[in-house]
Amino acid sequence: MAAILIALAACGGSSPKPDCTDAPDACRASCGYGSGDKAALTLADFPQKIPIDHFILVMQENRTFDHYFSSLTVPGQTVDGAAPDATQPDPLHPGATLTRFHQAAYCFDNPAESWDEVHDEVDGGAMDAFTTVNATDANDPQGLRSIGYYDQTDLPYYYALAQAFAVSDRHFASVLANTYPNRLFYMAGTSYGVTGDTVPTQPTDAKGNVVPNLFTELDDAKVTWSFYVQDVASLALLDLTWAKNISHVQPFTQFAADAAAGNLPAVSFVEGTDMMGGVSPDEDPPADPQVGEAMVKGIIDEVMQAPTWPSSAVLFSFDEQGGLYDHVPPQSACIPDDIPPALQPGDVSAQFDQTGLRVPLIVVSPYAKRGYVSHVVTDHTSILRLLEARFGLAALTHRDANAVPPFDMFDFDNPDPTLPTLPDAVIDPTQQAACMMKFPGKS
Repeated sequence: MAAILIALAACGGSSPKPDCTDAPDACRASCGYGSGDKAALTLADFPQKIPIDHFILVMQENRTFDHYFSSLTVPGQTVDGAAPDATQPDPLHPGATLTRFHQAAYCFDNPAESWDEVHDEVDGGAMDAFTTVNATDANDPQGLRSIGYYDQTDLPYYYALAQAFAVSDRHFASVLANTYPNRLFYMAGTSYGVTGDTVPTQPTDAKGNVVPNLFTELDDAKVTWSFYVQDVASLALLDLTWAKNISHVQPFTQFAADAAAGNLPAVSFVEGTDMMGGVSPDEDPPADPQVGEAMVKGIIDEVMQAPTWPSSAVLFSFDEQGGLYDHVPPQSACIPDDIPPALQPGDVSAQFDQTGLRVPLIVVSPYAKRGYVSHVVTDHTSILRLLEARFGLAALTHRDANAVPPFDMFDFDNPDPTLPTLPDAVIDPTQQAACMMKFPGKS
């Protein structure tokens, strides 16, 4: 790891060497940029203007691209979805295989999603151990829940949204791990070594100041921001920042009021709860995906109907793979900083040098390209880099400094504020009742 960090330092920092200035693409490819570097310096195709004043970030939970969108078609575009007859090993019958299938149930036990489990599922890029790792559940001895998928009949609104605006089939979670590490990368460009669902203590510098994250940078730049939440904001993962910024956390219902009044901040995080079991709107299994779809539709409708719609962009994504199958291996990625993974004896030995698996990303905006599929490799820190680019913020770590923002999903010169006709986000009452009965909410 030391050799990698030396290589990172060779071209990084706030004052890149001439080869970085002259060849930013090559510098990013070698992870040459670092904390302090601004996007205008690191991107050869930096746009002359980014006319978006309101970013609405909606990050749901634990679904892969193939789990939701392997059946997606977009006219005139190619979409890289897994074949419906792709197979995985049958844990109960060595040498036999199990085929992907259309998942009939909307609620199923949470698949295996920890650092060790996801690394084992990926199997060094072979992508062939999802059923095997998930077969430890007594209710699913073949691990079948990991290879079921949904399609347009289940998620008609999501499919129509992806077809109407810009969707990516190469957006990846930041880490082969579960929620907390991925949301930390989303907000800070690093997980501070966290590999599981534990809250880190934010590091401070020699003067006791919190090492910068998105929110300290937004504050320093006097850019407004809020979290609209149904329970605890993911901001709480940044314990010191959260403690100083409780006033930025608002009730979920306030989002609709602020949108209607034209009072949305420059950056809004909108988060549903996971406390309602099978009908939690955050879509984290065992949650009914249609309940989450209906919540997301409500948020997007409120943005589209707001007076700020002409200058808004919704970035709708999912935080991590959740132990569900995807056929595309993780991508190589820059080690963010000098904090190694906090591994325990027996943990899978790996670094923060690759992404997680593909997760859905849809951009909804007058500036989003209509009917477009992006094949540019991005991860959660690419969204962070987009915000840094728009508001002139410095990179936080090597990961976001060298990330490519999803610029290709936008057309900043030719906005189209017209609203497409989209279907309702239907909720099947029979499925919902079954979910509520099988997976009651938390008390």
